[in-house]
Amino acid sequence: MTRTNTGYRYRAFGLRIDSDIPLPELGDGTRPDGDADLTVVRCGEAEPEWAEGGGGGRLYAAEGIVSFRVPQTAAFRITNGNRIEVHAYSGADEDRIRLYVLGTCMGALLLQRRILPLHGSVVARDGRAYAIVGESGAGKSTLSAALLERGFRLVTDDVAAIVFDERGTPLVMPAYPQQKLWQDSLDRLQIAGSGLRPLFERETKYAVPADGAFWPEPVPLVHIYELVHSDGQTPELQPIAKLERCYTLYRHTFRRSLIVPSGLAAWHFETAVKLAEKTGMYRLMRPAKVFAARESARLIETHADGEVSR
Repeated sequence: MTRTNTGYRYRAFGLRIDSDIPLPELGDGTRPDGDADLTVVRCGEAEPEWAEGGGGGRLYAAEGIVSFRVPQTAAFRITNGNRIEVHAYSGADEDRIRLYVLGTCMGALLLQRRILPLHGSVVARDGRAYAIVGESGAGKSTLSAALLERGFRLVTDDVAAIVFDERGTPLVMPAYPQQKLWQDSLDRLQIAGSGLRPLFERETKYAVPADGAFWPEPVPLVHIYELVHSDGQTPELQPIAKLERCYTLYRHTFRRSLIVPSGLAAWHFETAVKLAEKTGMYRLMRPAKVFAARESARLIETHADGEVSR
């Protein structure tokens, strides 16, 4: 983070970000050269009609624009892949505002920029990235924390921004050095919770810094693991059939409900086909009744090492 005359300068998700709002989650760093790719602007308090966009609800999406409002927090407007407006309501909690800026707003903006946002954690080792996708509560962050114990490094915790280089290789753009872990995961992984900041309204979920284990550069994505609960006693890997892969990627696209109204259905399908062809995709069956994060991490490490040695 660098303080500028108009606010703060950060780099995350491969973007240079100028922000009126401090975003301490993005960490410290040198000011990136060049103009900002994204501007986060704090505006005046919004009227309810502004966020509805004429749609009569709390969310409006069309090509190049997404707007939504969160009661007692703010109305947000994301336009053309380069601007996030925050119309905060009086007395709104700044932690809660940042959760939406770095979550839903960033997901919508990445889609507008034709950058695929997968809902998952990504870790890297030896110049290769491994994505862990799954529904909310599946244990993605806990599994990635267990992989960090084994020498992997964190690329992103919740939203994976994926682009393709000139050779068609999928790359994951680094997000920021932080994980979000429940108290139960901290206890089971024996991570000291003293001094950690609880997330807003989630007193038992904490922001866990990962500065020393952060991968700061774009990294090729080689495997995607879908984390699914099972009735078994041990974790198991199963290949995802080719006919299932595109739907799997659609299901785990962050804020996928915005794809069709934003006019991105054709782009998303083409991107999913390309990604499915370029990566290995597997279903990691995780025991639902026992804590198996470390066993799952060993399984992924063994699988990744075996693929490298081929």
